[in-house]
Amino acid sequence: MAKTIEFGAASFPSIVLREDLAHTWNDICISQLSDAEQGALLNLLEHFGTELLRDFDVERVLLVKAANGVPQGVYGPAIFRDDDSIVLKLGANLFRVQQMSDRLILGNLRGKVTVTEEKDAAGVTYPKAFCSFVAPSRDVFKISISLATKELNFTSADLNATLINEESLVPFLRQVPCGSCMKMHELGLGEFQVQGITETEGEYGTSYKLHLADGQSVWARGNVALLLDSGWRPTPGEALCLVISHIEQTGDKYSVDCALRLRLPSLPNTSSSNHHYHNTAIAIEASPVIDDEDIEDDIGF
Repeated sequence: MAKTIEFGAASFPSIVLREDLAHTWNDICISQLSDAEQGALLNLLEHFGTELLRDFDVERVLLVKAANGVPQGVYGPAIFRDDDSIVLKLGANLFRVQQMSDRLILGNLRGKVTVTEEKDAAGVTYPKAFCSFVAPSRDVFKISISLATKELNFTSADLNATLINEESLVPFLRQVPCGSCMKMHELGLGEFQVQGITETEGEYGTSYKLHLADGQSVWARGNVALLLDSGWRPTPGEALCLVISHIEQTGDKYSVDCALRLRLPSLPNTSSSNHHYHNTAIAIEASPVIDDEDIEDDIGF
């Protein structure tokens, strides 16, 4: 009998129960999943074909966000764009998806896109979408589609019209994440050891990336970015930590109080936004920065 397979939180109970996740972002190997959890992913993968699986990384099949060792969300398979192509992202793996008329093709899977509507915290309606891929066995795999709704401000009618007219979905998709560099609010409250700082020049000026001791990185904002814009840099070998003392959500935006300090972290990290730490910041007082929260394809707990 045919069945529908989804990749929600209920599909990965072993991850929900874990308390040993050492980093904010954690790659999950397929062998770390239970037999039943592996079965769902392997059932999906067996329809991709040997060519698509040639460089498959079994060590990185899921991405889990955690705080204090406890999972906060699981990032399962989702559809993005990679420049002018449609791809399915599974952990660190990307698989090319073909669009034929209003259908998506992945290996020997054939998929139909469904568009729905949801409301954000402010009550504003926005479109969401998923693709139901059908296998030759008639099993159905329900995969989330990551839409560039916030960037392009389109409606569900726009997306449905595109599908009915058999036009390309690529312009409506979010670009596939190229790494795990986070926004400030995604780290949660706490103190984080900084091991390096890099900068890049873009259309809107210089951006700074803080490289943390746990191997992750975060974009500098607010007080931290102002300090780095001034030309200040720590002396090589000098202890440096990022302090995030307050996070407040208003609608789909986040206000974050952050600062750098010339010492090692002395406070634990936490995902709660109800604590306030009062310490003197380097050079200038901590100031809030507003981060736009992306509509993410994650499985929250």
